[in-house]
Formats: sequence, C-alpha cells, structure tokens
Amino acid sequence: MEFIMIGLLALGLLLGGASGADTPPPPPTEIVQDMEAVLASPEDVLMSVSNVTTASQLLAALPDRDERIPIAIYAITDSTGQYKADGGASSTVVTQGATEMLITALQRSRQFNVLDRHRFGDLMNEQNLVTSNRIVPGQGPEVGALLGAQYMITGSITEYQVSRETGGIGLVIAGKGGSQEYAKASVALDIRVTHLTTGEVIWAESLQGEIIGEKVGIQLFSFLGKNIVEFETGSGKQQVINLVVRTLLEEAVFKLVQSEVLTN
Repeated sequence: MEFIMIGLLALGLLLGGASGADTPPPPPTEIVQDMEAVLASPEDVLMSVSNVTTASQLLAALPDRDERIPIAIYAITDSTGQYKADGGASSTVVTQGATEMLITALQRSRQFNVLDRHRFGDLMNEQNLVTSNRIVPGQGPEVGALLGAQYMITGSITEYQVSRETGGIGLVIAGKGGSQEYAKASVALDIRVTHLTTGEVIWAESLQGEIIGEKVGIQLFSFLGKNIVEFETGSGKQQVINLVVRTLLEEAVFKLVQSEVLTN
C-alpha cells in the first residue's frame, strides 16, 4: 500500500510539472495594475525630487530668451588639493560633478544654447563611427554640423572647509538663539567667460558662500534642517559641500545673465 501511495504521489508531481511547464507564471503585480491610473498619478510611484537650491528660483525668474546664446562648457575643476582617506584609499573631498551642475544651471536659466565640450570625446566617438563606415547608412549623427560658439565658460573650486565653530550667546541659527557651538560649511568658486576669437576673459567672478549648521547632538550638526554632518566620522560633509557648490554655480549663472556682457 505504501508503494502505491508513493507511486501516485510521483505521478501527480509529474503531471503537475508538465501542466505547469505549459502555463506561464502570473505576471508580477506591478505589471497587471492599471497603467492608465499609474500614468495619471506618477507622483505615487516616483521617488525622485528636483535637486534645487535657494538660488534655483533666481534662474526660474529670468524671462525666456528667444535667441539663446551659444556657449561652450569646459570643466569646473577642483583646485583645493584636498583629499580624504576612505578605507585606505585616497579620494577628493570636493565634488567632481561641478561641471554637470553648471550645465544644469545654464539650462535652467533658459538663456543659452549649451554646447558640451566637457564630454566632447564621447560625442566624437559617435561621429567617428559614421566616418569609419561602422554605422548603417543614413543613421547616426550628421558629420560637420556641430554648432559653434563665440564664448566658453570654465572655472574652479578654490576653497573648501567644513568646521566646528564657537559663537557668543547671541548667535542665532535658523531662528534659534543661545547655541554657543555650531558648524560652518564654506566654499569659494572662481568662474570666467572667455571670448573664443580673441582669447580675452570678458567676465569673471569669485564667489564665496557658506551655510551654518545647528548642533543637534554631541558630534551632529544639521544644515538647513535636513543635512546632517557627523564630525567624528566625517559622514555627511560631502552632501553639504555639494549643496554650497550647486548654489554658487546657480548664482554665478544668474550674475552672468544680469551682467549682459554676452548681449552687449
């Protein structure tokens, strides 16, 4: 009897496996839900938010320009020379994404045709695929149709510091007084525009900005109510410096537009 039961069980498993092989598994719940409803309320699914600063509103307030100014973008470099130890390896302290931040700021201003020369090698790789006949005829970029510019913009992060400070009883941080210990994150940025025909630097600015962090723990300081820096480990310093760098770059673009040096 025992052998009969085992045989029936084995036969059932075989038949079940065979039928299961012909029947695809049900799709994940993410796939079967109402896609029209998802598209109607994308905020229910999206986790990203716009990465903006207090200076972003300055760029948003600029009037749209009908004829945008072509400008070539080169690297915003790190000239601070500061490095940090990270698990035995050495890496730069200051963000290496400042050039991308500048491109975003220029686009947000709606005043410029931004010509990316920072990643020019990647663009040329695509064009070289055409000239070397490695692309299907009629596809890919049109060689010899790159836009030109009369101006280029470049610059450098020249100063960086995140420090603990001690202030007087009257120090006010985020509307609160009485805190004698606070933190300060500061960055300096030098940026310039060069005329590509004459080589003359026609506009230059040196901007310095800082934000104050409120003490919220023995080693913890809060910048703008959400960016927490832990001084013992250094955790959070990068995010705070990135915030100051992005803000300064947006302010630099606003000052460049306001100067009207490219439209006179």
